[in-house]
This record gives sequence, structure tokens and C-alpha cells, in this order.
Amino acid sequence: MSNIDYVINLCFDISEQGKTPTVALIRNIAQQPLTIPDVIKGLQHWKSNPSSRPKIQNEQQRFEIESDVSLQQRVVQLENQVATIMQQLAQRTDKKSS
Repeated sequence: MSNIDYVINLCFDISEQGKTPTVALIRNIAQQPLTIPDVIKGLQHWKSNPSSRPKIQNEQQRFEIESDVSLQQRVVQLENQVATIMQQLAQRTDKKSS
């Protein structure tokens, strides 16, 4: 996603919160460094097309959903590994106690 598309999406997010996007507000909430010219271009684009969010947003949301699923699978794997290790430790402790 280009910086300008990112800025446009931030403008939509800010607007949906009932606030008016400004250069300062966009730069403050951005999670990546943005140049002022990119912020101004994105803000101008949003002002001229306030009803059309870039299509990239939908692709990003799909990626985030897929990423969340794979992260959940990884967490399950790791939890199973921890449980196995805990069982092995418990068995070794029981053997040493006997």
C-alpha cells in the first residue's frame, strides 16, 4: 500500500470517528513515518472523493483475517508443545521422587 493510500484510509478512519482529518492529526495517529507532502496529497484526495475508500483496504483486511487465523493456529501449536513439555517434566520429577 502506498503512503498516500495509507493516508486516505486514515482519513476515512478519522472521519468515521466523527472527527475532521488534518495534517497534524494524521501524522499523530499514523503508525509509520509519513512525509508532509504525502499527507497533504492523501488528504486532498480524500476531500475530493470522500465516499470512495481505496480498494487496497479490502485486500489488507483479508490479509489481516488470514494472518489472525494463522496466528491462532500457531498459538494452539505452541500451547500443545508447552503441555507436552510440562507432562515430561512432571514425569521426570515423579521418577526422581521415587
